[in-house]
Amino acid sequence: MSQDLQSTPPDDESPKSNHAGMLFLVFIGIWIALNVFTGDSDPKPAVATEEEVVVPEVFEVTTEENVVTPGIFEVAKKEEVAKPAVVVQSIDVSPEEQMTRGLIYSCGSRYILQRTLSELLNDEIARRRAANIFVGDVDIIDEDIDAQIQKRVDLVLNQDPTLDFWEQVRAQGFTTETFRDELRRNLQAQRMFFPEDPSKWPVEQLAEALGQHWTDFLKDDHQTLLDMKAKGESQPLNDQMMNQFLMPTIWMSLIKNGRTMTPSDGLPEGVCLRVNGRDILTAEVYEIIEPMITAVERDWAESFVANMNLASNDLKVNGHWMSDEEYMTALSAERAEYEGTIIPHEMMILQFLGFPSMEIYYQYFRARHSYKSAMPAKDSKEYAALVKEIVAARGSFYSADKIQVDVIMLGVRSKTTGRFPTKGDPYAACLERANEVGEILSEENADWDSILLDYSDYPETVGGAQSSTLPQPHRGKLPMQSRNDLRGFLMENDYTDFILPSSMAGQMFFSSEVGEIYGPIMTPLGYSFYRINKVAKGSKIVDYAANERDAFVIDDDMLTTRFHAYVKGLRDAVK
Repeated sequence: MSQDLQSTPPDDESPKSNHAGMLFLVFIGIWIALNVFTGDSDPKPAVATEEEVVVPEVFEVTTEENVVTPGIFEVAKKEEVAKPAVVVQSIDVSPEEQMTRGLIYSCGSRYILQRTLSELLNDEIARRRAANIFVGDVDIIDEDIDAQIQKRVDLVLNQDPTLDFWEQVRAQGFTTETFRDELRRNLQAQRMFFPEDPSKWPVEQLAEALGQHWTDFLKDDHQTLLDMKAKGESQPLNDQMMNQFLMPTIWMSLIKNGRTMTPSDGLPEGVCLRVNGRDILTAEVYEIIEPMITAVERDWAESFVANMNLASNDLKVNGHWMSDEEYMTALSAERAEYEGTIIPHEMMILQFLGFPSMEIYYQYFRARHSYKSAMPAKDSKEYAALVKEIVAARGSFYSADKIQVDVIMLGVRSKTTGRFPTKGDPYAACLERANEVGEILSEENADWDSILLDYSDYPETVGGAQSSTLPQPHRGKLPMQSRNDLRGFLMENDYTDFILPSSMAGQMFFSSEVGEIYGPIMTPLGYSFYRINKVAKGSKIVDYAANERDAFVIDDDMLTTRFHAYVKGLRDAVK
């Protein structure tokens, strides 16, 4: 959970979390994938002025604590507001169940969200029908879905005729069937909440779901549509407004008011998800996601589960494993650090720390914080000695040093999708290539710059029109940058640090000399060689004793560093 000191939000900007927010952020990624891959980001009125199809931008919605209600838009009773949606109760399951769940919540995390939303939407349809409330035409036929797919195919090919549409879909974590199911669900929801006939809009429900936003702008747009209908005219809602704001807010309401449990909340053997009291079976979900799992993703998931089993078993034997109550108290305290800030807890975990799902992070969090009790007390001489030791070893990170490094990256991922190949072991083939490059680099008078240009798989630039002001990879001649910024170019994060043998950024910053060539080193991108050309000392003055933020960052980084070393020792001991 290391974080660059200079990019750390000040204390009054620290971030917040709950299950609803986590699912929403992952949902946004799916929503973007479903609505093409680029688009106009200029704000527009809800009523479209011309025919347009626009991709939404990622945005955040601040949510309050979960309120469990019988239906999505029913008003909660006052006494229900303070009740937690889920009470954690640990349940031991078989190693086989642990492994399958690990695959589901890493490789299949996107489907888990898709399935959760589908279950919640079906419950809302049933609730409306039982209460004789407008539902809309939710019986989606195949022709409707085919038309939606063709619309997206045309848009993608118009942007880049060389792209394989279905390859892009698979790269987003879908099979053909799960993609069609996703489109079906989206069409159902739009017809329920925003039918073409504005007189059939569920106004009271929309006002509750959208809150002040309904009053501020959508209410007037709705009236405009009603006036147009009275004149015999019609106009569709603006696609960007629909995709970027309206539907995500509706989904957020469904999630917020539902009851969702995942394994870390305590689910029995054979159950990987529980939605509104309904169990979703592990075997059923695995059968659906299994075709999406690549060999590398399977290895990573198995590595995570193996590490977690070793750590949890050892910590339990030695009396360090957190109780359910201790775990929830510690997790709530971490979430509170992010309350009222621009960075939600879920965004930090999923985007910055790189965990594939919050469920995977919750398991890691519990083991990491359980290990904390095995360390010396913070007010002890032993702990002070550990602080002195880690500041000496990793001071270049805490003081925000920067390096300029060249990297020859030999990639294992698709250059068009960023995914690992679905068949075979790409790392084995990549290592053969790396050994060949290593032999060339070892030759007398080898020209590093020429070899980099000949072999490095880094592109010259990445991104679209908005990337002109961003740091670029320049084929591997990376710009001067801090450790955490560099980790972005290397695709390293806390999750990969936990499951892979080592961190190349760590080696660069903490154990490398300027001008020396290192490699090949296994990374999340493939195998790499590197050479540091320049080091710039940071201006940050670290004061553990007097600066509370410095102490927090150093304590947190030390816990992560020592926990990962502890788990690696357990792995080495059983080899």
